[in-house]
Amino acid sequence: MVKEMCYKLNKSSMLYKRIMAKHLESMNITYAQLMVLRVIDSEPGVTAKEILMKMDTDKATLSGIISRLERDNYIYRVKNKKDGRVRNIFLSQGSKDICRRVNVLEEECIHNLVNGISEEDTKHFLRVLDMFILNQEARINEQN
Repeated sequence: MVKEMCYKLNKSSMLYKRIMAKHLESMNITYAQLMVLRVIDSEPGVTAKEILMKMDTDKATLSGIISRLERDNYIYRVKNKKDGRVRNIFLSQGSKDICRRVNVLEEECIHNLVNGISEEDTKHFLRVLDMFILNQEARINEQN
């Protein structure tokens, strides 16, 4: 039964990303780029290393995403005053607007996602997912 739950969680996540990707297409960004923009939006001046620690991705993938975002003027990097090897990353004004527009789209998607599910069931589901995550993180930490 747990295996089936994991499969269905993955399937739901893939479907959600596919729905969001269709919306993001008109803004010329990918779902992965959006996730990076969100980290930068929540922490202006963040470094690539800090983004890497927050996201479940590898260094090469993140490097490519950041390079494309910078090339397309969604972000800009500024040399860190304390350590010239480090670059702090900021959103361009256009990216701030994209993040706000996506928040509206996402609210609509989430509304459709939980259609017919009670708030109590949603809260219970989130608690179960939190336990799944904690258990997995504990296992990973045991292996390190």
